[in-house]
Amino acid sequence: MRAAFFTPAVISSLFEARVTSGDGSPIADPLRVGARGGGMALRAGVRTSVSVEPARGHGSVDVLVNGIPDEARTTRAAVSMLLERLGISGMRVRISHRLEVPTGSGFGTSASGAMGAVLALSTALGRPLPVVEASRVAHAADVISSTGLGTAEGLIAGGVGLVTEPGALWFGRFERIPFSPSLVVVALHLGSIEKSSVLGSPDALERANRAGAEAMRRLATDPRLETLLREARRFAESSGIGDRELLSIADELVAAGAIGATQNMIGRAVHAVVHRRHLPDVVRAASEHGGSLIVSGIYDGGPRPLSG
Repeated sequence: MRAAFFTPAVISSLFEARVTSGDGSPIADPLRVGARGGGMALRAGVRTSVSVEPARGHGSVDVLVNGIPDEARTTRAAVSMLLERLGISGMRVRISHRLEVPTGSGFGTSASGAMGAVLALSTALGRPLPVVEASRVAHAADVISSTGLGTAEGLIAGGVGLVTEPGALWFGRFERIPFSPSLVVVALHLGSIEKSSVLGSPDALERANRAGAEAMRRLATDPRLETLLREARRFAESSGIGDRELLSIADELVAAGAIGATQNMIGRAVHAVVHRRHLPDVVRAASEHGGSLIVSGIYDGGPRPLSG
């Protein structure tokens, strides 16, 4: 039994984490943990194929990422949740992720891969999960695995949007921002960042959340792509997360013709949104800094099944 799905990469541009309740105690339910914020889905993403068969003895889960065995803890958590939910055991599950963007750099690959695995595995088992329910499983797995706080919601509709209420759907709320389909995202990847190293203290998280709340307030009054990019650049600096080198590169890309640019949240990467007429100049400016270059359209839609 086999199935395969495509899920887009989702860049996080800014965020405001919600991990504690009003009295300061940790939120226990991973479906209610999350983040407000904004970002965009890419036509580049994750292609996930799954094969499943009865196991001799105990079941097993093997995961390959770009052909190499990988811990893939978010995918494994999501698969475990799905099998428990369906009441299925004693299966040999093989999952292969083909990534078109880097990991650990604010491209949402953990949630994207987890959602693709849930959709493909449930389909292969003959019990396909609705997309919203798959997103809830991916959200919980992302939170439990400490790899993200709200990417799964952006995987459903694609495009450019804002998570205006944190948590998995239906607790959370996602609103789309209009955009031109001719726009292109240029991203420059210079390395990954362990999220805990950036937000490893309550003070750092509080500062980021203050900056995120201010950005979301301004976006509420002017929900346009240009505003998102401007507020994201401001957030990167005022939150203390922004890397001086990366923000300097972002500003260079704007000078070269991008509508706006900022650092990925969270990673050593920069993303810019560009009109096609300025694409050669922005790509040229980004290429001068080495690293890996990703040029992609904005993906307008949700996960889709793949043949084969």
